[in-house]
Amino acid sequence: MFRVRSRKRKKYKESIKKIDEEINRSKRFKLNFAVLAIEVSHSTPSGLSKLLPGKVIFVHVIQRYIRSYDQMISPQVRRYYFILPRTSREGANKVKSRIYKVAQEKNWGAISIGMAFYPEDAKSSKALLDKALDEIS
Repeated sequence: MFRVRSRKRKKYKESIKKIDEEINRSKRFKLNFAVLAIEVSHSTPSGLSKLLPGKVIFVHVIQRYIRSYDQMISPQVRRYYFILPRTSREGANKVKSRIYKVAQEKNWGAISIGMAFYPEDAKSSKALLDKALDEIS
């Protein structure tokens, strides 16, 4: 139990660090960006094995539908985070629609997507990630 919490805490810190890097870049060039949090239902098939429960296939497919400079940060078993640099709310909504469409075509089951935007929704990495996660719930 302690190991699981420790791993989750480490991944959370990694996510915060990556978002901080994007905040610094966005401040320097006066840009905005979006953070997407995607959660896949537990009813989704397991994937390759119990050790790789859909993670490899899911991420591989999603990356075909986002830009090459969008980045995935700290994936967890059924939750994935993406940073979409230089993305407006309209652009992020288009990405969200594409992901929902792919999920339906690939029969991934129910997925939830939360979004947060810098600087409109929050100006700190923790607040951005928390806002995206709150939209999932």
